Amino acid sequence: MDIQSIRAQIPALASCTYLNCGTFGPTPTTVAEEAVRLTRLIENKGPYDRDVNDEILGLFEHSRRDFAKYVGATPDEIALTRNVSDGINIVASGFDWSPGDEVIITNEEHPSGSLPFLNLTERYGVKVKLLTFQSNVERLLADLDDLVSDKTKLVFLSHVSTVDGARLPAKEVGEFLKLKNIPYMLDGAHAVGQFPVSMKDLGCDFYAGCGHKWLLCQQGTGFLYIAEDWITKLKTSWVGWGMAEDYDLDSLSYTSLKTAQRFEFGTRYWATHASAVKALEFHNNIGPENIYTRSHDLAAQLKRRLADIPGITIKTPMDRLDSTGIVCFSTAGLNHPEPGNWLWKNHRILTAHNPDTKSMRIAAAFYLLEDEIDLLADKLSELAS
Repeated sequence: MDIQSIRAQIPALASCTYLNCGTFGPTPTTVAEEAVRLTRLIENKGPYDRDVNDEILGLFEHSRRDFAKYVGATPDEIALTRNVSDGINIVASGFDWSPGDEVIITNEEHPSGSLPFLNLTERYGVKVKLLTFQSNVERLLADLDDLVSDKTKLVFLSHVSTVDGARLPAKEVGEFLKLKNIPYMLDGAHAVGQFPVSMKDLGCDFYAGCGHKWLLCQQGTGFLYIAEDWITKLKTSWVGWGMAEDYDLDSLSYTSLKTAQRFEFGTRYWATHASAVKALEFHNNIGPENIYTRSHDLAAQLKRRLADIPGITIKTPMDRLDSTGIVCFSTAGLNHPEPGNWLWKNHRILTAHNPDTKSMRIAAAFYLLEDEIDLLADKLSELAS
């Protein structure tokens, strides 16, 4: 499938140049229309109409199987969540914490990757240690070795830095922590859908991912991978209908499911995950390796152009193996206080710009055109002149 064919399926791009990972569906005849179809089905017949219930719950489980296959896991190891934040909180609250226990996170975590652990400090007296995020595997493992102790109960790291798009040597970290018998979790918000991932290859015990970024699913679509040997060891902090295998109110007893589904409970809008089937189908038709290659090629093109613009300093690693489709750079030398707003208002180019740190982040998604990358660079050159 060539890029023009892909672009033809994303009409939202026809009126707006997107240089950031959006939340729209990949095609009006897949995710968006499927979501509308399922919504109308529910509204017209009711959610518990036998045919409606069977179809939507069937698609819901279909999405579980598809997410599992996409990340190299089994369906029993996948809990369907709303987002990465859900997954992190499930794991953070699933340990028996004691005062003095330690958690290691990086210094480049998103609030959703740090607040759940800072909350443990308030509630249980857990100590949070900061690891400097870096792509150099030798330095990273040396720093990690200095931080781990006999009190380390969990290491939580982002697979891709949300700050600058640098890629963590996640497999090597997994091998290191496995030897020390320390549980290991990854935040895959900016990894899944951007490049191929395999849970068994990474060696992590937990992995939280979302669909609404690089996979182009609807918002409210996420998953949590829990390694098989951790499913029954991780405590359930929120429980309710749907997570129990047996339940008896007379004896005041219940038995949780033996799969990751034990971390799902209560009524939810099943159609959201049901429509994700179409998004995963779309990605698989293109091929994760093809997506990875194109996104990196576009990012490399942008880096080459940015390197020639005075006033811009690239923060993202230049090496292909250490970086991703995310490109971050300093805007401190540009002749505009809010270049992000200027790009959007004048050229409909959407970026993530932080005026406080004077940095801009671009997601060179696979469906962008080379001309759009050049357009962004041209407009930044205007601000630099």
